[in-house]
Amino acid sequence: MSFSRLDDGKYMSAMLPHWELEHYRQLYRDQIDRLVDTLTVRLLPTFDSVHAEVEAIQREAYRANNERANDGNWLDPQTAHDAAFEASSVHFDIVLDLRQGLQNMFALTLYHLFEQQVRAFHVRVLHHKPLKFGPDVMKAWDKTLPDPVLTTEQLSGLDELRLVANAVKHGDGASAQELYTAAPHLFLADYEQDALDDPTVIVHKPDIGTPLFGQDLFVRLDDIHRYRQLLNGVWSAYLEALHGAGRS
Repeated sequence: MSFSRLDDGKYMSAMLPHWELEHYRQLYRDQIDRLVDTLTVRLLPTFDSVHAEVEAIQREAYRANNERANDGNWLDPQTAHDAAFEASSVHFDIVLDLRQGLQNMFALTLYHLFEQQVRAFHVRVLHHKPLKFGPDVMKAWDKTLPDPVLTTEQLSGLDELRLVANAVKHGDGASAQELYTAAPHLFLADYEQDALDDPTVIVHKPDIGTPLFGQDLFVRLDDIHRYRQLLNGVWSAYLEALHGAGRS
């Protein structure tokens, strides 16, 4: 069953039974959890072989240089060593960038999965008109109930994730600038994090070039798990509020 609509455009209390609300709570939680598990369990472990790959590249580059020397082309041993190291170093840096880019992409995907869940729930379950997505989507969501549901912390977290998604997708721009104010740690590599705790250091926002390739924006696994907990908590709070509205 669906909400009944009032003349002012708002909706009356839900008549969905508790078991059905629980079904959607578990459905959306499973989707979010499985998405994150795909990153952490299936994809990221494939990058653990990078050190073996680097060693293999060094050996191959050194072998190729030795063959050139054996063919009568004089080659300084130090030059051969440097060439092997450079080839492996370039590969190592690219693989680490790709790993970071994958984490950035999954933050973007988490937010857009959440948007799709919200749209599907409102249109297919509650039979509402689709919510217009953007900075005010959560305000529109809250208007479907008599009282606000989400805490200030949850709203702030969702806004951060929205800005992350936009910054990953578009690079530098208004969202990246807003995100830097809200979460400056996302713009610093691990070795730069101490700068946030040093009051004598002024951290300037770098230009956001290619975050999809893991550069200039650094979403960490801790952030991914934080976003997962946030989205699951938002769904729990909202569906619990619908259950309470349906009993009133």
